Amino acid sequence: MKQVVIVTDSAASIPKELLDELGIFVVPVGIQMDGALYREQLDMSLEEFYHRFDGAQSLTTSQPSPGDFLEVYEKVAAAGAEIVSVHIAGRSSGTVQSAQLAAGETAVPVHVVDTESCSMGQGFLAMAAASWAQLGHSAVEIVQMLEEMRAETGVWVAVPTLKYLARSGKVGKMKAIMASILKIKPILGMIDGAAVVVDKARSYPRALERMVQLAEERFEQKPLHVAVLHTHAKAEAEKFAQLVEARLSCSTTIISEMGTALAVHGGQGMLGIAAYPVEKPTNLH
Repeated sequence: MKQVVIVTDSAASIPKELLDELGIFVVPVGIQMDGALYREQLDMSLEEFYHRFDGAQSLTTSQPSPGDFLEVYEKVAAAGAEIVSVHIAGRSSGTVQSAQLAAGETAVPVHVVDTESCSMGQGFLAMAAASWAQLGHSAVEIVQMLEEMRAETGVWVAVPTLKYLARSGKVGKMKAIMASILKIKPILGMIDGAAVVVDKARSYPRALERMVQLAEERFEQKPLHVAVLHTHAKAEAEKFAQLVEARLSCSTTIISEMGTALAVHGGQGMLGIAAYPVEKPTNLH
């Protein structure tokens, strides 16, 4: 019997084959589209989401409820396993709070971890936790190692248009209009658990170049686990990955779809980088 099981939410953007390989359970984030609630990847496919995306009159995300978490936790608890639950930044979502409420109703210990990150910044922590569990580490040890790893993980995302951030209320419409006129492309990063603009560029290719520079400045020449992120732009992500691999010291490179929960705010065509140093003790190789 597996002694520690890892749970995360769908904002982690972990490719399905890796979820299956590592035995990670996922609680889906909700999407509210035109008054109806859909669970990411369960009630609506990516293809249908993007087909309806631009025509939606109202579109926002909805955190999983405590009941959503409790359903998954009870399934794991039935096997007698302890749980480490690894989630999107608490400053960006109420997901951590929902997980904590459900943890108090679960028959086995549940350790909720705020990654202070999103997408594969969060996903890498969940994957590392699952790897440590496979190596036989206790839940307490895994939580301690995640807290150390959290500070070593970086995420940057370049946004091709502010149209959707304005629609979701993340930026004002006037700011979005001015940025469009000036052709400004923001680069978002996670700082202290909040998504903030860390830089800007006057074209999208320059934003991608600057994003790689930010990763170089952060990690220098350390060998890295890297994820190239995208929203419904796999071909562009594969091309961008070539630039990333030419400039960063990539030990492993994953191409990951950021998913609908993040696309709601930035739209199609976003590209990003998530990375952390290989020196962290995992078996992700």
